[in-house]
Order: sequence, then structure tokens, then C-alpha cells
Amino acid sequence: MSDRTSEAARQWLARAAIDWSSVEIPAGHEQCPRAAVCFHCQQNVEKLLKALLTLLAIEAPRTHDLRRLVQLAAAKCPQWLALSDRGDLLTDHAVQSRYPDEWREIELAEMNEMIPLAEEFAAVLITKLGEG
Repeated sequence: MSDRTSEAARQWLARAAIDWSSVEIPAGHEQCPRAAVCFHCQQNVEKLLKALLTLLAIEAPRTHDLRRLVQLAAAKCPQWLALSDRGDLLTDHAVQSRYPDEWREIELAEMNEMIPLAEEFAAVLITKLGEG
């Protein structure tokens, strides 16, 4: 693996860590911005997937669609296709909370579902990234 590829993956991981901080810090507060927490859950997983794609020498497209990113990774890791449906739950939070015409109130229960889902993805992705 080239130094350039390693550095690109490292940058994706650094940005994913920032997104995760944006989940952890406000999530414990009663008045936390639930839509923002869910958005950063999705962003964290997206960036981890893009780090993996980079290490697999697959160009990561400019998309928020986790299903698409999982499908690209599955070209070299077919077992990853099982994550596609779960990724759709997070993908919903990539855009809908950012634009007024798609905005809806995020309930606490939904946020509390997205955080462990992002953690589940992260556990699998970080394990795979550690192998690379």
C-alpha cells in the first residue's frame, strides 16, 4: 500500500473520529440535538466505509448512501452485503435532517437506536481496517 493511500485512509479515520465526538458529547444531555446526533452517526459510518474503500483501492464516490458504499466494499468482502439493509436506517439521517422540506422531529428512541447501530458498524469496520 502506498503512503498516499495510507494517508488518505488516515484522514478519513480522523474525520470519522470527529463525527463520533459529535455523537458522544451531546448524546448524554437532556436537550441534545437528536437530529444532529443521528446525522453524525451516519457520517461516522460513511467515513469509516470510505477509509475501508480507500484501503481496498476502490474509489469512494461522493455519496451519503451507505448501501452503495457497502456494495462497493462487498466486491472484495462479499460478507458485507448483509449490512446493506442496516445501512439504510442510517442513510435516512444523512440528508433528511439537513433540509427543511425533509425535516421531521427525531424522537429519543430513534436516536437511541441509531447510536448502537453506528457502533455496530464501527466495530466491524475498525476490525477490518486493522487487518489492512
